[in-house]
Formats: sequence, C-alpha cells, structure tokens
Amino acid sequence: MGIKEKLKQIEKEENIKILFFVESGSRAWGIESDNSDYDIRFVYVRPIDDYLQIHLKGDVISKHYSKKFEPMAAEGCYYDLNGFDIFKFVRMLASSNPTVIEWLRSKILYYGEIPKVFKEYAEEQFKPISLYFHYKSMCRQNYLKYLKTSNIVTYKKYLYAMRGLVNAKLVAHTNKLPSINFPEALWDAKDKNLISKEIYFKMKDIIALKKDSREKQIIRNLVVIDSYIEGFLKSDEEAPRDKRLGTLEELNKELRRLIRGK
Repeated sequence: MGIKEKLKQIEKEENIKILFFVESGSRAWGIESDNSDYDIRFVYVRPIDDYLQIHLKGDVISKHYSKKFEPMAAEGCYYDLNGFDIFKFVRMLASSNPTVIEWLRSKILYYGEIPKVFKEYAEEQFKPISLYFHYKSMCRQNYLKYLKTSNIVTYKKYLYAMRGLVNAKLVAHTNKLPSINFPEALWDAKDKNLISKEIYFKMKDIIALKKDSREKQIIRNLVVIDSYIEGFLKSDEEAPRDKRLGTLEELNKELRRLIRGK
C-alpha cells in the first residue's frame, strides 16, 4: 500500500472528501535525509449535513504508521498524517498561519488540486506582522525548550530554530513569503545581508550533516548560533509595521463552493 491508497482508505473510513494532500516537514523544506519520515498533510471536507448539527465533529484527523503502514504511536512513526477540516484550514489561512501557508506552497503534491484562490490569498494577502511573529515563535520555542536548556541539543533542533529566525527576517525585510526550501531561504537571507556569512556557512554545514542522517546526534551547544538567536529574540525592532488587512470575500466564496461540492 502506498501513500495515496492509505489516504483513500482514510477518506472512506472517516466519510470525508480529501481535497489535496502534500508533503510538509524536511522533505518539503529540502533538508531531508535518507531516513527522514514522511509528514503528510491534507485538507478535507465533510458532507454538508455534518456541519448542520449541534455537536460538530472534530476538525483534525491524525494517523501514524510504520513503514508497512501499520498503526502506531506518533513517536518514531514513519508516516505522520495530519489533516485539517476545511473550516479550520481557512481560518488559519485568514490569520496568516505559516503552517497552512506552507502546505499550499509545497512542491510535493501527492493528490488532488490546491485551490487557486487559497494560493493567491496566501501570496497576496498574507499579514506580514502575523507571519513574522508566528515564525519568531517557532524559533523561540525550539531554542528555549531544547537548545538553551541543553535538554536535547541536536543539529535538527538548530535547523528548526534557525528556520524560524531566517523566515521571520525575510518576511520583515522583503515583505514577501520566504521560499519553502530552506537552503534557498538561507541563501536569500545571506544575499540580503540579513544573516552573516559565518552563520550562513555554519547552517550549510548543519544541513549537510542532517542530509547525512546525523540530525539526531547529540552535540554540544553551538555558542555562535546560540548568541545570534538570543540577540534576535531580545528585540522586535525589525518587526513589520505593515498592518495589512486582507479581505475574506474570496475565501468565503471558495469555502461555500467546496462545501457545496460545486
């Protein structure tokens, strides 16, 4: 059984219609290794009557499987499947949540078609302030939980923390969505003098180590990168000032179309 067959099975079991499913995580970011798992994300619609009742069904579906597609716990799974109901997805898109924006921009589309309206909204009406602070929060959470505490210091955690930092800086200084491919975003940040050459080459080395399947190797703290992250987290002076207000009209029209199945 492959990914597509498993999602079609879930579609029947859950009585939903999957609009599309994509790859997220390291494979979509261009930093995967040979043993990287699959982070599969999808958006689904329920039958219209499911939305017209007092007790609504859940808006998230999570499934975890081994390499042979045997159900298992999330920790250590090979296929991590996570789907959002269309209403949850659109609300997150309207708030410029980077998670769903990255789903729309993934270059690995397994099935379905990503609605053009959603992609255009993500690219043209995202809120720079919201996106900046979402990415900054990603950096902060990974740094404080794993790196600053020396709890789990690995190359992978540095990549996750620095990806949040680099993307936040690109949003703030270019007013555009950063490339979903992290090596490309890293180069862009270096090219625009948003990060130093020293940081850039250290991150390139870390990406190479991750691709060599050493991302979970326990290491000592990298003082230069720690200091750089802490400096970034201390100030919000570079946060965007643009309080762009997007219109929800087109999103609502597309939402109605998808719910009605027209």
